[in-house]
Amino acid sequence: MAAGKGVPILISLDAQSSADGRPEDGVRLITTGELFENQDETVIRYEESLDEEEPPQKIELSIRKDVITLSRKGTYDANMVFQKGRRYESQYRTPYGNMDMALYCTRANVVRVDNGGEVSLQYQLDLGGQFAAMHDMKLHWMRKKAQ
Repeated sequence: MAAGKGVPILISLDAQSSADGRPEDGVRLITTGELFENQDETVIRYEESLDEEEPPQKIELSIRKDVITLSRKGTYDANMVFQKGRRYESQYRTPYGNMDMALYCTRANVVRVDNGGEVSLQYQLDLGGQFAAMHDMKLHWMRKKAQ
């Protein structure tokens, strides 16, 4: 996707994880970002600050047909590919060292409407070869109204 100025958007992200069938604390983030679209791909870029001690993480979410890719850059780096029914293996890079990461996607839905859309993901995450948690994530975006 070409660089340049994207369309300003509002983003709400809800994420919940569970381990051993018990839900853990959920995350809700409301922020702004940029939307880039062409006929083959939709890209959403935003920054995420979940820890005030760390600089914001740069997030890029790319949607192409039935594949959703999430790239996280910052203190903790990760690339994740979500395709329903597929396993994806990668590295999770932290200041403390790298860790093997694998995810198995059980839901990857995208709904687009005139002024926005929603990405809904559900996946199992394994870290260091061990089950870590089930994750459920919904990201909703809406074009900001012109001032």
